Amino acid sequence: MNKRERFEAAVNGGDVDHPPCVVWVHFVTDALPGEEAARRHAAFLRTYDWDISKVMHDYRYPLPQGLETINTPADMLRFEKLPPTIPNYTKQLDLIRALRKELGPDVPIVDTFFDPFQQVVRTAGMNKSSLIYANQREALHMLNAVTETVCGYMQELKKAGCDGVLYSINGAITPAGERGVDDDTFNTFLKPFDVRVCEAMQGMTRILHVHGTHVDMKRVLDYPVEVFSVSDRLKGNPSLAQLREMTGKCLMGGINESKIQERSIPEIREEMWDAFKQAGKKKFIISPGCTSAPQTPEHILRCVRSTSRDMK
Repeated sequence: MNKRERFEAAVNGGDVDHPPCVVWVHFVTDALPGEEAARRHAAFLRTYDWDISKVMHDYRYPLPQGLETINTPADMLRFEKLPPTIPNYTKQLDLIRALRKELGPDVPIVDTFFDPFQQVVRTAGMNKSSLIYANQREALHMLNAVTETVCGYMQELKKAGCDGVLYSINGAITPAGERGVDDDTFNTFLKPFDVRVCEAMQGMTRILHVHGTHVDMKRVLDYPVEVFSVSDRLKGNPSLAQLREMTGKCLMGGINESKIQERSIPEIREEMWDAFKQAGKKKFIISPGCTSAPQTPEHILRCVRSTSRDMK
């Protein structure tokens, strides 16, 4: 099978020669033009022969002109729908187009994207969350404007040749985990906008990256997506075997991203075979639960790739 055939079969529940395998790291590309970022992604894929080009999205969402952060409810009312020609989107689209040209048609390209709430706080500062939650009217205006902008970007992403999106959310984190929220906060400020974005992605493979620890999968099992990506090895999260009982959709994970850079080859192999035993061969993409450290050594990455090929 070529990489696209393997990826599409895994997502759709078909037969695979072995589960698709991918690891991703940050390349510190936010100061680079999209074409240079694409070169780094292509080199990483070719060095380790990953089955998927999992693209990082390091260009940050812009705040309204003159704002360095959000200090008052009135600041949130300044947000408006933006065109897909804003620099952080055009650079990412340049990356996707250049990567598609470089890799050809047989390599699936999956962009990374963050939910509308994260689009804001990843620029304004994570400590602004409480201010946003405390001012519902202004917050919903802001989140609606950002969501409309994001949905427009998704249409352009399809045109650029992207095959899928790993959509990262924090909304499933319960109050027991860092940045966790209660059900009311989730249902008011997060889920409605997540669903709109996922619907706008239709036509691409939608991978819901349920980020964080102590996640409540019941919150997101009805999201319109094809794949669930979870840090199944982290404390407070369901295992792959438990996830198999919750959903019939494709699962993505199996490797502890917080320890991948410090483990021995036998430890990595043992963890991967345990993941394979839990998840099975079908509807499974083996990968870390989230981004791996950029200093992850070459011998570990090559071990991950070679082990995945043995999963017959």
